[in-house]
Amino acid sequence: MTGYIRLILAIIVLLSHVGVTIKGLNPGVIAVVIFYMLAGGVVSHLWQEVVPGGKGKLCRFYKDRVLRIYPLYLYVATLTLLFVVVTGYGAPYFSPTAIINNILIIPLNYYMLLDSAILTDPSWWLIPQSWSLGAELQAYILLPFMLLYKRLKIAVFIVSFMVYTLANLGVINTDYFGYRLIPGVMFIFILGGLIRQTQVTQKGWEWLIALFIAVIVQYGLLAFNSAFTHPYTQETLIGLIIGTPLLLLAGKVQLNLPLNKMAGSLSYGAFLSHFLVIWMLDYSQLVAKDSMLYYLVVVVVAVLIAYSGMQFIELKVSKARRLKGLK
Repeated sequence: MTGYIRLILAIIVLLSHVGVTIKGLNPGVIAVVIFYMLAGGVVSHLWQEVVPGGKGKLCRFYKDRVLRIYPLYLYVATLTLLFVVVTGYGAPYFSPTAIINNILIIPLNYYMLLDSAILTDPSWWLIPQSWSLGAELQAYILLPFMLLYKRLKIAVFIVSFMVYTLANLGVINTDYFGYRLIPGVMFIFILGGLIRQTQVTQKGWEWLIALFIAVIVQYGLLAFNSAFTHPYTQETLIGLIIGTPLLLLAGKVQLNLPLNKMAGSLSYGAFLSHFLVIWMLDYSQLVAKDSMLYYLVVVVVAVLIAYSGMQFIELKVSKARRLKGLK
């Protein structure tokens, strides 16, 4: 079931980037918040149930995450690079720093501080949505230590939620600290781990319920005072409100849906490749924008690129991950 959830979320992000909104709200932001929660659940699952214990556990975990994130990312980034070089789309320029930042991914999360742009018109790096991968990679680095040290997890959870709340109130930059940067979103990854924990051991309900109530109260107060004036505040709160019961339900209801695993595999590639498809269609002018056909073509071509990445890259990498004793 989670495979289809991931693919649907990826398609929602895609549609948000071609201008689809829901009553003025950006559905892609809601989807990214749920992606953060899923990532936290994956880390909890890997650390506690999959990665062998003992000496070198942390190193094996990091190797698994690198093999999961980077090969397909570099595949799509290479396809995008070939496209912009051959066509000249976006007037690309290649500074050493920008290239390194695009390869490392994490610096892209700090685009407001670091210039990592490859294109000049529009001013983008190779995979614009990869700023969220930068946040995710930072969470992967930090989460194992929080699983090892419970007090650290509790402290980070509380501080991060406080940063997020201050961002929602406009005390600090709402867009950056309420949605993009790790200090304000780290609690969402921890929340995903808590959801996974409650599914497996029934522990963590107190924290889970307390956070959910706090989110509901915050949403209610902001709505009552018509205070949804800062970017993405309403969307991130909705993501938390929808995502928590959705992922709890997904873990409890075991549906053997056909092609669920494939849907999950395609989701990451579709998430990575859809800006490449948007740029290709913008360059070729083959399909009129803001039409149902345009939306359909973007989704289908992004999924086809994802399928090629799954066949040529992910299947081979999955074998390498299994050779390292990982599932």
